[in-house]
Amino acid sequence: MTPMKTSIAGILWLLTFLILSIAPRICAQRIPDDSLHAFIQRGIEQSGQQQYRAAMHTFNRAIAEYPQHPAGYINKAILLQVISLDFETPVSMPEYRTLLDKSVALGERMTQRRETAAEGLYYIGMAQSYIAYYQFRDGKNWISGLSHGLTATGKLENCLELNPRAYDAMTGVGTYKYWKSRNMSFLTWTPLVDDERDAGIKMLRLAETKAQYTAQQATNSLIWIYIEEERWRDAIASARGILKRFPKNRLFLWGLASAAEGAENWRLARAAYARILSSIDEEVTETRYIDTQARAKIALMSFRVGDHTTAMREGRRVLERRTSSLSGLTGDAVDRIERRFEELDGMMDDLR
Repeated sequence: MTPMKTSIAGILWLLTFLILSIAPRICAQRIPDDSLHAFIQRGIEQSGQQQYRAAMHTFNRAIAEYPQHPAGYINKAILLQVISLDFETPVSMPEYRTLLDKSVALGERMTQRRETAAEGLYYIGMAQSYIAYYQFRDGKNWISGLSHGLTATGKLENCLELNPRAYDAMTGVGTYKYWKSRNMSFLTWTPLVDDERDAGIKMLRLAETKAQYTAQQATNSLIWIYIEEERWRDAIASARGILKRFPKNRLFLWGLASAAEGAENWRLARAAYARILSSIDEEVTETRYIDTQARAKIALMSFRVGDHTTAMREGRRVLERRTSSLSGLTGDAVDRIERRFEELDGMMDDLR
C-alpha cells in the first residue's frame, strides 16, 4: 500500500473497517502480557525522567524475561537513540542495529498468526522507521533511509488497517504524513500528491492522548511541527503540558526554548535554557553540547532583554572553549556550536 491515499484505498479502508467492526472486538495497542506491559511502561517513564541507567536495566530485564517478544528490543533501541539525541553523540553501534534487526525478525514471526499480525506489523514498522531515522541523521545513506522509511510507513499503515485502534502506530504514520507533505509542498497543487499535513497532525493528537507507548514521541513531534508552522503558542502549550510530567526532560525543554524564541519571548526562552543547564546531572556522561549550547543561548537571550552583565559573562565562558575539541559529537552538533560562536562574536562586538 502506498503512502498516498486514493479513492480506491479509501474504499478498501472502509471495507476493512466494516469487516473489523463485525469481527471480535480488537483491543487498543496494548501488550497482552501484564508483566511485560509493566516493564515497558516503567522503562518509558524512566527514560522520560532521563533516568537512563534505570531505563536500560528495565529494558534489559524485559529482554531477558521475554526474549521472544520484540518490545524489549525496540524500546532499548529507542532509548539508545534518545541518549544520542540528548548528548548529540553518535548512536551506539552495532548494538542499535542489532536490536532493531531482532525486533524486525520477531515481528515477522508475529505476523504469521492472525491474532498477533497487527502487533507484529507495528514492531516491524517501528524498527524500520528507526533504521531510516539513523540513516537520515547520519547523512551518508539517505537513499537507504528513504527505502526503510517507506517500508516502515507501509507496515504501520497495514497495522492500522488490521487494527484501526492501534494508536501507537498513528505516531509514526502521522509524523510521516506531515513531513512528507511539508517537504513535498511544492507538488501538492498537483492531483497526484495530497497535502496531508492536517491529517498527520490529527493522528498525532490522537496518539498523544491514547497511545500506550509512544504518546511522548507524538507530543515531541507535535511540538516541532508547531514550530515549523510558526504556531508558537501551540508549541509552547504542548511543551509546557508534557514538562509538567517530565520537568527536567531536555528534549522537551529544547522545544519550549525554541518555541519561545520564535515567539520573541526572550525571558521565557532564557528561563528554559537555564532549566536545561541546571538539569545536567550524573546521568549526563557527555556535557559538551548541552552546556555550550545552553550557555550560548542564555547569553544571547540575556542580551535581548538588556541583561548585559549576564550576556558578557556567559558569552566569555562559551568563547573560551572555542579551541576545545568537538570530536565525538555529531556533525549537526558541531555546526550548531560553530554558529553560536559566530553569533556570540557579533554580540560581544555590540557590547563593546
